[in-house]
Amino acid sequence: MPVSQFGQPKGPKGWLAAHLVARLTGEANRWMVDCLQVGPDDRVLDVGCGPGLAVAVAAGVSEGPVVGVDASDTMVRLARRRNRVAIRQGRVEIRRADAARLPYPDCHFTRAGSLNSLQFWTSPQDGLTELYRVLEPGGRVAVVLMARSDDPPGPGTPRWMEETMDRVRTAGFAGLEVVSQSFGGVVHHALLAIRPAQPSPEKESGAPLDPTADGVRKGAGS
Repeated sequence: MPVSQFGQPKGPKGWLAAHLVARLTGEANRWMVDCLQVGPDDRVLDVGCGPGLAVAVAAGVSEGPVVGVDASDTMVRLARRRNRVAIRQGRVEIRRADAARLPYPDCHFTRAGSLNSLQFWTSPQDGLTELYRVLEPGGRVAVVLMARSDDPPGPGTPRWMEETMDRVRTAGFAGLEVVSQSFGGVVHHALLAIRPAQPSPEKESGAPLDPTADGVRKGAGS
């Protein structure tokens, strides 16, 4: 099955890919929610929510709103079906949205996660900057990615992981740590960080925190 069907599944093959994702990633989705340390009062965002597994897990913990966004209409339909009761109760929202243009205001969430989605984003750096924007100061982020089949053996950090860690820091996040867990024989790495109470010097001088800048205007103001 083409890799593109796991990024933005569509048509019959996309529907099959979506169901395959749901079957294979249940444990990893629950782990991501655990890594986020979701509590009863948290407002949770899942970017690239796929069939809505992590959304359902978070909604079972938090009494606050839980939101899932995905660029694929197929995934949005599946996520809405899986979470239909919580949606009717007004506790869950599922929307089609691009990671680089999240339709939510600044500091709207306390927790934000993404599972095996970053590699499909049109611009990973823009997407991470958007996660920073919509998280309130002190908010926690978890970016979970599977190990790659061509990763070198041994304890060293693969180059692609170092590059992703650099992107997380560039977006403004602090306290970055990486934890790993194996699911179905596949190692998953969670990059965990927080939006600091005070922006880094780079953020203070950069456009994303300027309310007149496109990086903010394209979100809630669009």
